[in-house]
Amino acid sequence: MSPPRRWPLHPPPGPLEALSSWLGRLAERYEMPVHDLLRHDLGVVDPTLPTDLDVDPPMAMLMALAEKTGVDLARLRSMTLVGWVPWLFDTLPVHVQDAQSVFDSYVGDNSVLFARKAGTHHVLRFRPEWAGPWLLLYPGALRVCPDCVADPDRGISLMWRLALMTSCIEHDCRLLELSEVRAAPVLGREVHREPLEEPRPAPDRCTHRALTTGRVALPGRSVHVGVWFRLLRSLLDEVSLAASTQGTRGKAMLRQIWQATGHEERAGLNVWRPFE
Repeated sequence: MSPPRRWPLHPPPGPLEALSSWLGRLAERYEMPVHDLLRHDLGVVDPTLPTDLDVDPPMAMLMALAEKTGVDLARLRSMTLVGWVPWLFDTLPVHVQDAQSVFDSYVGDNSVLFARKAGTHHVLRFRPEWAGPWLLLYPGALRVCPDCVADPDRGISLMWRLALMTSCIEHDCRLLELSEVRAAPVLGREVHREPLEEPRPAPDRCTHRALTTGRVALPGRSVHVGVWFRLLRSLLDEVSLAASTQGTRGKAMLRQIWQATGHEERAGLNVWRPFE
């Protein structure tokens, strides 16, 4: 007798959920590790699976998952970083020797604060196997919304893997390190939930609209999601430029911006590298 085409338990992925998060929730339903679920239940999947399922998983695996769960293949691809090419990344993979040119093209082709290209950062720590302007070699600990991860029926957003958002717009709180959130109940502590006041959540709301609707309404016009990501990345790069790279007007603008935030210039970053 042939095995059933659909798994009996296959909860749908959440909005913007990462593939690894959804697979983890699926595997929990069957009380097995994710690797065993993929290797033994899908059959067509090569046992040498990539360690990072959120980057660029094998197409055969995604096709088998679509058949077993009924989730559309395009939806599954959007749960991985490669599914956001060319909007978040020009291309994946990128050889490490090409990282600087990819970064310069993505970030430097637009200028938000200055009338012309305002300078450049030297990218020395892109991941060696692939590169993108939003994810570097040491992107830091995974940050999550403490309210979202407390709900067993919700997962971890793919975009929390990137230095793209700082808050959860649904629960209006700052993202915290996952290790901190999970350790709190074990240590008998409450999670320090930090609410955000305007205008800090405003860029994240725009990013969320871009991710969910494909467009962002800016003053004067609406822009495509790919344009928004490039403008946002260029803006973040420009405010983190050293004042010494600018002329008199540029220096004054950067100082005024940082003074308005209540932080020291470049948020205390004292080395020459992108903001991540």
